[in-house]
Amino acid sequence: MIYTRNKLKDGTVVCSPVTAGNTYTRCAECGKEIPIDLRELIFARAENPYGTDINCAECTDKMMRMSDISFDAVARLVDALDDLGYSLVIGELFGDFDIEDVRELIPEECELFVDDLLGKVLEVRHDGE
Repeated sequence: MIYTRNKLKDGTVVCSPVTAGNTYTRCAECGKEIPIDLRELIFARAENPYGTDINCAECTDKMMRMSDISFDAVARLVDALDDLGYSLVIGELFGDFDIEDVRELIPEECELFVDDLLGKVLEVRHDGE
């Protein structure tokens, strides 16, 4: 069991288990308190889970509208990179996101998927030099 240990002003030590129901953070954009499932950070492969910025659903929606990344645009990018010979990179990334088609991504994952895809393509290009 993972738990937190906090010392109160009177010196009493309180231990609380960390569960999906008692773990919270503040939205990095608006400051609203939001529940967080630590499994999501693990699945997202957060580099530093303690310092990861997390946004609430409302701010995420605003960001998705601002970035204008659509499923069709991501699909066209994947098709173009596949045509250019990056099918292994694409397959690896599909495995990372546990999808078989780009249209299976949830909206919040689109930008992360594109960032990861372009990063992996650049790695492959630089490794080949």
